[in-house]
Amino acid sequence: MMNYVTGFQYSGVNAVTLSMAGVDSVVTFKQAVKSLGIPGVKLKGLKACAKLVMFKEDVESGEKKPRYFSVFDAEEVLLRK
Repeated sequence: MMNYVTGFQYSGVNAVTLSMAGVDSVVTFKQAVKSLGIPGVKLKGLKACAKLVMFKEDVESGEKKPRYFSVFDAEEVLLRK
């Protein structure tokens, strides 16, 4: 389970989530548009395969806050190129 654009290997709960979704590589919407050059209109109607979580440290309080983001199956995204 990895990010198609960055090569980042997901671990923990995100790896389990992607495994359950049955995908090998994923991209975010912004990555599909910016890095892969796919117009956002072509991605319309494509269902997200999973919702992942990343924890970012809040600058003011210093506590880690969850940030959720949707990812799409890279194979499906590339078919719309």
